[in-house]
Amino acid sequence: MKNICLIALTLIVSHVVMAQKYVPKIIVNTVLNYNVVATSTGQQIPLTLTILNLNDPVRMKWGIPGLGTGTFEISAKGVESATKMYLSEPAPDDVTKLKDNESIMVISKAQYKALIQSQAFELNGAKFIVKTEAVPYKINDKEADVIHSVSANGKVEMWILNNPDFPLICKLTGNPQGIDLDLTTLKE
Repeated sequence: MKNICLIALTLIVSHVVMAQKYVPKIIVNTVLNYNVVATSTGQQIPLTLTILNLNDPVRMKWGIPGLGTGTFEISAKGVESATKMYLSEPAPDDVTKLKDNESIMVISKAQYKALIQSQAFELNGAKFIVKTEAVPYKINDKEADVIHSVSANGKVEMWILNNPDFPLICKLTGNPQGIDLDLTTLKE
C-alpha cells in the first residue's frame, strides 16, 4: 500500500513539474533578439537588446544592422508606473533617456499589477484585457508563461511575460504606430 501511495505521489509531482511553463530569468547580460516589422512596408528588421543594468536606471543596449547601436534608459519612475511605450527610432551611438511615463519592451510594475488583479491595463491610452490563449507562445522552443492581452477594439494584441520583476513584451501585433515585434530568441 505504501508503494502505491508513493508511486501516485511521484506521478502527481512529476505532472505538476512538467506542467510548469518557461519563465526565463531576465538578468544583466540577458540578450533579447526581436524581429521588428514595419507594417506599412512589410520590412523586417532584426533588433538585439542586451540588458546592461536592472537598477535605476534600467539600461538596455540596442543593436540594429545598418543603423548602429546605442542605449535605452528607463527611469525608476518609468519602471514603476510608465503608461506609454516608446517606439521611435533611436539615435545611434547615443543614450536614449525615456521620459518618466515611458518604457520600452516592458510594461510598468503598476500596469502588471493591474493586469494580474483586474485582468486589464492601459498602454498609450488604449485599454487591454486578458484573452485566453489557445495556441502556446514559445520562447527558445519552450512553452512560455505569458499573458495574452487584446485591446478593447480587438486590433492590437500583446503577449507579456508573466514576470512581476520584468514583465517583458514578447510579442506585439496590430500596433497603430506601425511597428510590430516578436521575440525570436532569448539568451539568459
